[in-house]
Amino acid sequence: MTEVAAEPITEKLAELNLALSPEIHYRLGTVFSRTDSMSLEQAISQKYPLVKACEPVLLKALFEREQVLFVCLGELRFQKTIVVLTNLRMLLFSTDRKQVPWQPYWAIYYSQISELQPVFMEQYKILLKDGSKLKFNYFPWQDRQNFQPIYSEAAKKIEEEGLDPPVSQSRENLCSNCFATLPKETYECEACGATFWMPFDLAIRSFIWLPIGIFAMRRTRVAIREVLIYLFLLFFVVFWQAKGNTMFAIFTFVLTNASCGDWMYKQAKRGLLLKEIPLEKQAVN
Repeated sequence: MTEVAAEPITEKLAELNLALSPEIHYRLGTVFSRTDSMSLEQAISQKYPLVKACEPVLLKALFEREQVLFVCLGELRFQKTIVVLTNLRMLLFSTDRKQVPWQPYWAIYYSQISELQPVFMEQYKILLKDGSKLKFNYFPWQDRQNFQPIYSEAAKKIEEEGLDPPVSQSRENLCSNCFATLPKETYECEACGATFWMPFDLAIRSFIWLPIGIFAMRRTRVAIREVLIYLFLLFFVVFWQAKGNTMFAIFTFVLTNASCGDWMYKQAKRGLLLKEIPLEKQAVN
Protein backbone atom coordinates (compact mmCIF):
# COMPACT_ATOMS: atom_id res chain seq x y z
CA MET A 1 0.00 0.00 0.00
CA THR A 2 1.24 3.47 -0.89
CA GLU A 3 -0.22 6.15 1.37
CA VAL A 4 -0.19 9.59 -0.20
CA ALA A 5 0.02 12.83 1.75
CA ALA A 6 -3.31 14.65 2.08
CA GLU A 7 -2.22 17.79 0.24
CA PRO A 8 -1.59 16.19 -3.21
CA ILE A 9 -4.93 14.38 -2.95
CA THR A 10 -6.76 17.60 -2.06
CA GLU A 11 -5.13 19.32 -5.03
CA LYS A 12 -5.97 16.46 -7.40
CA LEU A 13 -9.61 16.37 -6.22
CA ALA A 14 -9.89 20.09 -6.95
CA GLU A 15 -8.22 19.62 -10.33
CA LEU A 16 -10.73 16.89 -11.22
CA ASN A 17 -13.59 19.04 -9.89
CA LEU A 18 -14.49 16.38 -7.30
CA ALA A 19 -15.75 17.49 -3.89
CA LEU A 20 -16.01 15.64 -0.58
CA SER A 21 -18.18 16.72 2.33
CA PRO A 22 -16.28 19.08 4.65
CA GLU A 23 -18.35 17.68 7.53
CA ILE A 24 -16.71 14.26 7.25
CA HIS A 25 -13.20 13.79 8.57
CA TYR A 26 -11.35 11.68 5.98
CA ARG A 27 -7.83 10.34 6.21
CA LEU A 28 -7.32 10.96 2.54
CA GLY A 29 -4.01 9.10 2.29
CA THR A 30 -5.60 5.76 3.19
CA VAL A 31 -9.04 6.34 1.64
CA PHE A 32 -7.33 6.93 -1.71
CA SER A 33 -4.34 4.64 -1.19
CA ARG A 34 -2.83 3.12 -4.32
CA THR A 35 -0.34 0.60 -5.62
CA ASP A 36 2.98 1.65 -7.13
CA SER A 37 1.59 0.94 -10.60
CA MET A 38 -1.37 3.28 -10.14
CA SER A 39 -1.34 7.02 -10.64
CA LEU A 40 -2.96 9.26 -8.05
CA GLU A 41 -5.63 10.19 -10.57
CA GLN A 42 -6.46 6.52 -11.16
CA ALA A 43 -6.72 5.85 -7.42
CA ILE A 44 -9.07 8.78 -6.91
CA SER A 45 -11.20 8.07 -9.98
CA GLN A 46 -11.58 4.43 -8.93
CA LYS A 47 -12.61 5.12 -5.32
CA TYR A 48 -14.37 8.49 -5.42
CA PRO A 49 -17.84 7.34 -6.71
CA LEU A 50 -18.21 4.82 -3.87
CA VAL A 51 -16.98 7.25 -1.21
CA LYS A 52 -19.34 9.94 -2.47
CA ALA A 53 -22.28 7.52 -2.53
CA CYS A 54 -21.62 6.73 1.15
CA GLU A 55 -21.57 10.34 2.32
CA PRO A 56 -25.33 10.75 3.04
CA VAL A 57 -25.14 7.71 5.33
CA LEU A 58 -21.77 8.63 6.86
CA LEU A 59 -23.03 12.10 7.78
CA LYS A 60 -25.66 10.45 9.99
CA ALA A 61 -23.76 7.38 11.15
CA LEU A 62 -20.40 8.80 12.24
CA PHE A 63 -19.70 9.92 15.78
CA GLU A 64 -18.28 13.35 16.47
CA ARG A 65 -14.57 13.38 15.50
CA GLU A 66 -14.78 9.87 14.04
CA GLN A 67 -12.42 9.61 11.09
CA VAL A 68 -12.97 7.60 7.89
CA LEU A 69 -9.87 5.58 6.98
CA PHE A 70 -11.03 3.18 4.27
CA VAL A 71 -14.03 2.50 2.03
CA CYS A 72 -14.54 -0.46 -0.30
CA LEU A 73 -17.20 -2.65 -1.85
CA GLY A 74 -17.01 -6.33 -0.94
CA GLU A 75 -19.37 -9.28 -1.00
CA LEU A 76 -20.63 -10.67 2.29
CA ARG A 77 -22.49 -13.97 1.98
CA PHE A 78 -22.92 -13.29 -1.74
CA GLN A 79 -24.53 -9.89 -1.11
CA LYS A 80 -22.75 -6.68 -2.08
CA THR A 81 -21.69 -4.88 1.09
CA ILE A 82 -19.81 -1.63 1.62
CA VAL A 83 -17.07 -1.83 4.25
CA VAL A 84 -15.97 1.36 6.00
CA LEU A 85 -13.08 1.39 8.46
CA THR A 86 -12.90 4.33 10.86
CA ASN A 87 -10.54 5.06 13.71
CA LEU A 88 -13.11 3.48 16.10
CA ARG A 89 -14.99 0.70 14.34
CA MET A 90 -15.99 -1.12 11.18
CA LEU A 91 -19.23 -0.07 9.50
CA LEU A 92 -21.08 -2.35 7.08
CA PHE A 93 -23.73 -1.13 4.67
CA SER A 94 -25.83 -3.25 2.35
CA THR A 95 -26.24 -1.79 -1.15
CA ASP A 96 -28.78 -1.61 -3.89
CA ARG A 97 -27.98 -2.61 -7.47
CA LYS A 98 -26.41 0.82 -8.11
CA GLN A 99 -23.98 0.32 -5.21
CA VAL A 100 -25.70 2.94 -3.07
CA PRO A 101 -25.89 2.19 0.69
CA TRP A 102 -29.17 0.63 1.72
CA GLN A 103 -30.53 -1.11 4.80
CA PRO A 104 -29.58 -3.08 6.80
CA TYR A 105 -26.61 -1.36 8.46
CA TRP A 106 -24.20 -2.69 11.10
CA ALA A 107 -21.28 -1.56 13.26
CA ILE A 108 -18.47 -3.64 14.80
CA TYR A 109 -16.09 -2.15 17.35
CA TYR A 110 -12.52 -3.29 16.82
CA SER A 111 -12.48 -4.66 20.37
CA GLN A 112 -15.12 -7.18 19.22
CA ILE A 113 -12.93 -8.62 16.45
CA SER A 114 -10.94 -11.66 17.58
CA GLU A 115 -9.15 -12.31 14.32
CA LEU A 116 -9.04 -11.18 10.72
CA GLN A 117 -8.08 -13.99 8.38
CA PRO A 118 -7.22 -13.70 4.67
CA VAL A 119 -8.62 -16.99 3.37
CA PHE A 120 -8.10 -17.57 -0.34
CA MET A 121 -7.65 -15.31 -3.33
CA GLU A 122 -10.15 -12.50 -2.75
CA GLN A 123 -11.74 -13.79 0.46
CA TYR A 124 -11.66 -12.67 4.09
CA LYS A 125 -12.98 -14.20 7.29
CA ILE A 126 -13.62 -12.09 10.40
CA LEU A 127 -13.97 -13.94 13.71
CA LEU A 128 -15.95 -12.07 16.36
CA LYS A 129 -15.83 -12.34 20.13
CA ASP A 130 -19.42 -13.52 20.50
CA GLY A 131 -18.54 -16.61 18.43
CA SER A 132 -20.06 -15.42 15.17
CA LYS A 133 -18.07 -14.89 12.00
CA LEU A 134 -18.31 -12.93 8.78
CA LYS A 135 -17.02 -14.32 5.53
CA PHE A 136 -16.39 -12.04 2.60
CA ASN A 137 -16.45 -14.24 -0.48
CA TYR A 138 -15.21 -11.36 -2.61
CA PHE A 139 -12.84 -8.50 -1.91
CA PRO A 140 -11.30 -6.51 -4.80
CA TRP A 141 -7.59 -7.25 -5.05
CA GLN A 142 -6.44 -3.66 -4.54
CA ASP A 143 -8.66 -3.21 -1.49
CA ARG A 144 -7.59 -6.58 -0.12
CA GLN A 145 -3.97 -5.35 -0.08
CA ASN A 146 -4.90 -2.19 1.82
CA PHE A 147 -7.56 -3.53 4.17
CA GLN A 148 -5.27 -5.55 6.45
CA PRO A 149 -2.68 -2.84 7.27
CA ILE A 150 -5.28 -0.09 7.75
CA TYR A 151 -7.39 -2.31 10.01
CA SER A 152 -4.36 -3.51 12.00
CA GLU A 153 -3.14 0.01 12.68
CA ALA A 154 -6.56 1.23 13.81
CA ALA A 155 -7.23 -1.86 15.97
CA LYS A 156 -3.82 -1.56 17.62
CA LYS A 157 -4.49 2.04 18.63
CA ILE A 158 -7.88 1.10 20.05
CA GLU A 159 -6.29 -1.73 22.06
CA GLU A 160 -3.61 0.60 23.42
CA GLU A 161 -6.27 3.08 24.49
CA GLY A 162 -8.28 0.32 26.16
CA LEU A 163 -11.48 1.25 24.31
CA ASP A 164 -13.99 -1.59 24.71
CA PRO A 165 -17.59 -0.25 24.64
CA PRO A 166 -20.36 -2.52 25.98
CA VAL A 167 -22.37 -4.30 23.28
CA SER A 168 -25.34 -6.66 23.03
CA GLN A 169 -23.65 -8.61 20.21
CA SER A 170 -20.40 -8.22 18.31
CA ARG A 171 -22.05 -6.99 15.12
CA GLU A 172 -24.56 -4.41 16.34
CA ASN A 173 -27.59 -3.38 14.28
CA LEU A 174 -27.95 0.29 13.38
CA CYS A 175 -31.24 2.12 12.94
CA SER A 176 -31.63 2.87 9.24
CA ASN A 177 -33.33 6.19 10.04
CA CYS A 178 -31.14 7.83 12.72
CA PHE A 179 -28.26 5.29 12.92
CA ALA A 180 -28.48 4.81 16.65
CA THR A 181 -27.34 1.38 17.88
CA LEU A 182 -30.17 -1.04 18.59
CA PRO A 183 -29.57 -3.89 21.08
CA LYS A 184 -30.03 -7.47 19.98
CA GLU A 185 -33.64 -8.57 19.38
CA THR A 186 -34.86 -4.95 19.48
CA TYR A 187 -37.29 -3.84 16.77
CA GLU A 188 -38.03 -0.28 17.82
CA CYS A 189 -35.54 2.58 18.02
CA GLU A 190 -35.76 4.54 21.25
CA ALA A 191 -33.91 7.47 19.68
CA CYS A 192 -36.27 8.21 16.77
CA GLY A 193 -39.25 5.87 17.18
CA ALA A 194 -38.65 3.93 13.95
CA THR A 195 -39.96 0.37 13.98
CA PHE A 196 -38.54 -2.66 12.17
CA TRP A 197 -40.00 -5.87 10.84
CA MET A 198 -39.87 -8.93 13.05
CA PRO A 199 -38.55 -11.90 11.01
CA PHE A 200 -41.65 -14.04 11.55
CA ASP A 201 -43.97 -11.27 10.30
CA LEU A 202 -42.08 -10.93 7.03
CA ALA A 203 -41.80 -14.72 6.67
CA ILE A 204 -45.58 -15.13 6.93
CA ARG A 205 -46.18 -12.45 4.33
CA SER A 206 -43.72 -14.07 1.95
CA PHE A 207 -45.22 -17.51 2.57
CA ILE A 208 -48.59 -16.14 1.46
CA TRP A 209 -47.04 -14.40 -1.57
CA LEU A 210 -43.34 -13.62 -1.92
CA PRO A 211 -43.62 -10.08 -3.37
CA ILE A 212 -45.65 -8.93 -0.32
CA GLY A 213 -42.63 -9.44 1.90
CA ILE A 214 -40.24 -7.75 -0.52
CA PHE A 215 -42.54 -4.76 -1.01
CA ALA A 216 -42.71 -4.52 2.79
CA MET A 217 -38.90 -4.26 2.77
CA ARG A 218 -39.24 -1.20 0.47
CA ARG A 219 -37.36 -2.92 -2.32
CA THR A 220 -39.76 -2.12 -5.15
CA ARG A 221 -37.46 -3.01 -8.06
CA VAL A 222 -36.51 -6.30 -6.46
CA ALA A 223 -40.18 -7.01 -5.79
CA ILE A 224 -41.12 -6.45 -9.44
CA ARG A 225 -38.42 -8.89 -10.53
CA GLU A 226 -39.57 -11.44 -7.96
CA VAL A 227 -43.19 -11.03 -9.10
CA LEU A 228 -42.18 -12.08 -12.61
CA ILE A 229 -40.24 -15.09 -11.31
CA TYR A 230 -43.09 -16.04 -9.00
CA LEU A 231 -45.66 -15.81 -11.81
CA PHE A 232 -43.41 -18.02 -13.92
CA LEU A 233 -43.45 -20.65 -11.16
CA LEU A 234 -47.22 -20.33 -10.78
CA PHE A 235 -47.54 -21.05 -14.50
CA PHE A 236 -46.09 -24.51 -13.86
CA VAL A 237 -48.40 -25.03 -10.90
CA VAL A 238 -51.40 -24.26 -13.11
CA PHE A 239 -49.93 -26.43 -15.87
CA TRP A 240 -49.66 -29.46 -13.60
CA GLN A 241 -53.15 -28.79 -12.25
CA ALA A 242 -54.53 -28.71 -15.81
CA LYS A 243 -52.77 -32.02 -16.52
CA GLY A 244 -54.64 -33.58 -13.63
CA ASN A 245 -51.61 -33.76 -11.30
CA THR A 246 -53.40 -31.88 -8.51
CA MET A 247 -51.34 -33.25 -5.63
CA PHE A 248 -48.07 -32.46 -7.41
CA ALA A 249 -49.33 -28.93 -8.18
CA ILE A 250 -50.27 -28.37 -4.52
CA PHE A 251 -46.94 -29.76 -3.36
CA THR A 252 -45.04 -27.47 -5.75
CA PHE A 253 -47.07 -24.44 -4.65
CA VAL A 254 -46.57 -25.08 -0.92
CA LEU A 255 -42.87 -25.88 -1.35
CA THR A 256 -42.29 -22.70 -3.36
CA ASN A 257 -44.08 -20.51 -0.82
CA ALA A 258 -42.35 -22.21 2.11
CA SER A 259 -38.97 -21.61 0.48
CA CYS A 260 -39.87 -17.96 -0.05
CA GLY A 261 -40.92 -17.60 3.58
CA ASP A 262 -37.72 -19.24 4.79
CA TRP A 263 -35.59 -16.98 2.58
CA MET A 264 -37.36 -13.87 3.85
CA TYR A 265 -36.98 -15.00 7.48
CA LYS A 266 -33.23 -15.34 7.01
CA GLN A 267 -33.05 -11.90 5.38
CA ALA A 268 -34.87 -10.32 8.31
CA LYS A 269 -32.69 -12.16 10.85
CA ARG A 270 -29.60 -10.88 9.07
CA GLY A 271 -30.31 -7.24 9.88
CA LEU A 272 -33.03 -4.71 10.70
CA LEU A 273 -35.48 -3.90 7.90
CA LEU A 274 -37.41 -0.65 8.28
CA LYS A 275 -41.15 -0.92 8.83
CA GLU A 276 -42.32 2.56 9.80
CA ILE A 277 -40.93 5.95 10.83
CA PRO A 278 -42.90 8.56 12.80
CA LEU A 279 -43.68 11.34 10.30
CA GLU A 280 -42.14 14.03 12.48
CA LYS A 281 -38.83 12.15 12.65
CA GLN A 282 -38.37 10.90 9.11
CA ALA A 283 -34.89 11.20 7.63
CA VAL A 284 -33.78 10.78 4.04
CA ASN A 285 -32.28 7.29 3.65
